Amino acid sequence: MSKEESETCAARFFKNDYHDRGMLKWQGFFLSDHTSAIKKEAAQDIPVLRPEMNQSEIGRILNDSWESCTKVSIQLNQVNGNAFPVEINGYVKGYQEDKICISVKGNMRLISIESVKNVIKF
Repeated sequence: MSKEESETCAARFFKNDYHDRGMLKWQGFFLSDHTSAIKKEAAQDIPVLRPEMNQSEIGRILNDSWESCTKVSIQLNQVNGNAFPVEINGYVKGYQEDKICISVKGNMRLISIESVKNVIKF
């Protein structure tokens, strides 16, 4: 078969016989880790943008939470890569100068008090 005949044969095949399945053909390349991560991300609650509180009100709620050992949800003046507000849920364990120490699932995090936008107690 000459080059010209093979090109004609290929062109006829793609024109009449070949049916592109689009994205279906790529789904086999997703690993189970990828699909579980996608499902986990989709199942997460999207945080609602809460109003900004003044520093005295934030301090009062954080102090009450520390004294009563109740969990708090702290919304920061930041957004994540998906443009959702960053929220930290944990227990107030103390403070250092202008930072508060929050226990999040057993890990300690220091957060600048000035980066806190809103706080609610659970």
